[in-house]
Amino acid sequence: MKIVVDLPDAEDGVGGEGLWAVNVGEDLYEVHNSPWHTLEINYMDIVKAVPPDEDKKPQFVEVVKRGGHRSIHVVFLEKGLPQKDDVLSHINKLGATYEGSGKTLFAIDLEPDVNFNAVADSLHECCDKDWLDIRYAPQPQPKGTGE
Repeated sequence: MKIVVDLPDAEDGVGGEGLWAVNVGEDLYEVHNSPWHTLEINYMDIVKAVPPDEDKKPQFVEVVKRGGHRSIHVVFLEKGLPQKDDVLSHINKLGATYEGSGKTLFAIDLEPDVNFNAVADSLHECCDKDWLDIRYAPQPQPKGTGE
C-alpha cells in the first residue's frame, strides 16, 4: 500500500510523494522504499499515517520510530553524467545502496551500520566538481515520537 507525504515547501516543486509501506498497527506503517523528496522519513521508519477520508490513502502525520536507515538525495548535473556509474559504484563500495528515477535523480539508502560521513563526504567531493547536488536531513535525525 502507499502512504502520502504532503510536501508544500519542497525545493524541487514536488507537492507530494507516495511511499510504499506495510501496515504494522492502527494507523502505523513501516516504510518500504527510500523517499525521493522528503528528508523527514527514511526506509524502514515506522510512521503514523491517517486517511483523510474512507476512500483516500493514508497521509503521513509523524515518524513514530526510526528504523536506523538514513537517506541522501542526489541529482546528477549534466557535467556529472559521464561519472555517474563510477560515483554510484563507489557509493556501493562504501556500503550504501540506491534507487534511481530516470537518469539524474537517485535516493541513496544507508543502513544503520554504514558510515554516513564517509558517504556524504564522498558525495560532497563530487558537488565540489559540479557533478551533482545532494541534500539530506541534519544528522543525527530526531527520534520518533514513540521512542
